[in-house]
Amino acid sequence: MILAIDIGNTTTNFGVFDKRRLAAQFSVATQPNRTADEITLQLKALAKTRHLHLARASRILICSVVPRMTAVLTEALKSLDAIPIQVIGQDLKVPLKNRYTYPEQVGQDRLVGAYAAWRTYKNECIVADFGTAITIDVVTKKGEYLGGVIAPGLDISLEALATRTALLPKVELKEPPELLGRDTANSIRSGLLYGCVALCDGLVTQLKRQYAPKATVVATGGSSALIAKHARTIDHLKPHLVLEGLLQLTSSQS
Repeated sequence: MILAIDIGNTTTNFGVFDKRRLAAQFSVATQPNRTADEITLQLKALAKTRHLHLARASRILICSVVPRMTAVLTEALKSLDAIPIQVIGQDLKVPLKNRYTYPEQVGQDRLVGAYAAWRTYKNECIVADFGTAITIDVVTKKGEYLGGVIAPGLDISLEALATRTALLPKVELKEPPELLGRDTANSIRSGLLYGCVALCDGLVTQLKRQYAPKATVVATGGSSALIAKHARTIDHLKPHLVLEGLLQLTSSQS
């Protein structure tokens, strides 16, 4: 069994791979202010309810954009005799040529997602990740990570509208009944959803034109299914792309 963990700003995703098949996937809220002891108790509860046998894992790989959470989760896993643990960027490097001007600034999740798409489709790829932030990244057919763009994610935008305006409420993110909003809640939903779709299609079109004309476009992240339903430029929906990329790293480094 291989356990892959993707620690995002909002959600931590767990993927359990058995014979290279994603046998189980589940998510918990990312809570970096919790202690290692609290995380240990949470892991014990998850192990019981999800039949997660941590001590049986042959490898545990962690990809994280929250350093504090990485530290406490690693400490908690070690207390449960869950070894060996490898943190991407520290113990294991993503085998892409990083062409970012300042390579250390790229989130490891972006590199792992780009690597997973490149390995899967064997082509130049554009990876659109719709998470807490929206990132759209380009990797060449030769395996060079060129860079990307970053924009606020849907949840951040919902929160900003609710906290920075006097009269707009915070609404649940879901698909509106039509493009034209006929009440405040659906006007917000329509603006955010179809605005994000337009952002995706517009940026992907420009990125393909300038950097990767034959790119395979892959969507991932928590809001990806909602966006991919409407975006014209997305070729493949891979909600667990980063987890799959972590698995692929085990074969590349073996």
